[in-house]
Amino acid sequence: MVGNPAMAPTIDCPACGAPASAGFRFCEACGTPLHGVPAPQLAVEWVSSSTAPQRCEACGHTAFTPDGYCEQCGQRGPTGPDHSEFDLGLVAGVSDIGHRHERNEDAFALGGLPGTALVAVCDGVSSSSRGDAASHAAVDAALPVLRTALTEGSHPERAIGRSVHAAREAVAAVAGPDQGNPPSCTFVAAVVAAGAITVGWVGDSRAYWLPDGAVPRQLTVDDSLANELIASGMPADEARAQPHSGALVRWIGVDADDGPPKVLTFTPEGPGRLIVCSDGLSRYRSAPEALASATPTGPPLAVARQLTQLALDAGGVDNITVVVVPYPPAAPAEGSAQ
Repeated sequence: MVGNPAMAPTIDCPACGAPASAGFRFCEACGTPLHGVPAPQLAVEWVSSSTAPQRCEACGHTAFTPDGYCEQCGQRGPTGPDHSEFDLGLVAGVSDIGHRHERNEDAFALGGLPGTALVAVCDGVSSSSRGDAASHAAVDAALPVLRTALTEGSHPERAIGRSVHAAREAVAAVAGPDQGNPPSCTFVAAVVAAGAITVGWVGDSRAYWLPDGAVPRQLTVDDSLANELIASGMPADEARAQPHSGALVRWIGVDADDGPPKVLTFTPEGPGRLIVCSDGLSRYRSAPEALASATPTGPPLAVARQLTQLALDAGGVDNITVVVVPYPPAAPAEGSAQ
């Protein structure tokens, strides 16, 4: 005969500290396994897909400041490697140039705090100048500000707002005095803690929630012309049939709206995975159900690699960035950057 879990001794959840019956497998407050799981941790505070530029595209100079700006003309050079991967245990990501572009204009940064994974993904706007410099400047500025704000006790939504402000300032610095066609990028950030997931975004880079055994959902809503028309009352089919319906109406750049990001916080009912990506992936698996059916099981880095390969096999017409965060945050064996 199986005993009643409610009659078992009470223990504290190792992630959120809430009291729970020792007879239960998962914490009812946050979903963390209650037995045999060490406290989550990260091997490093944060990492970014940026690398030091070799030659300034504006003037050809080869000496740069520590933060990547040309010592001769002050412009920031291209910083995106064709392919990069990072695995921090709590979170892992892959970025790839794809098959059609001359450079990778996507960028991502990963990091966290004990029991909390942090993500920032940016996609350079292809119609702007030096979108790669914008995206890397944005993630490099946003992630440490996001981490510091959370350490200081800010709510994740407010912390993401502060990180967007930092990203805007960094992209403005990249633009320099030439405002003709300034660098710009999209932005999406996520804070994944034991009790809640918070996402914030500007543009059309996305975050998807893929719960185990339940209905998946797209957490972000693209800042596109079509969605703006739908919000104003136009029927969805008519809005999506309009010319340039997919055009961005919000982005990060000196020529853009400087309003706050859109934000969403929710508490998952059970375990699952958060997928944060650029449109290099979502163009091929846009619907949450389609992405969920294409997402394999396995460690975060293996999943990110396979989703990246899916996009490459489907055509790879754009740069591809995929970040995978298991929920609830699980303890890594040992984080590493690759």
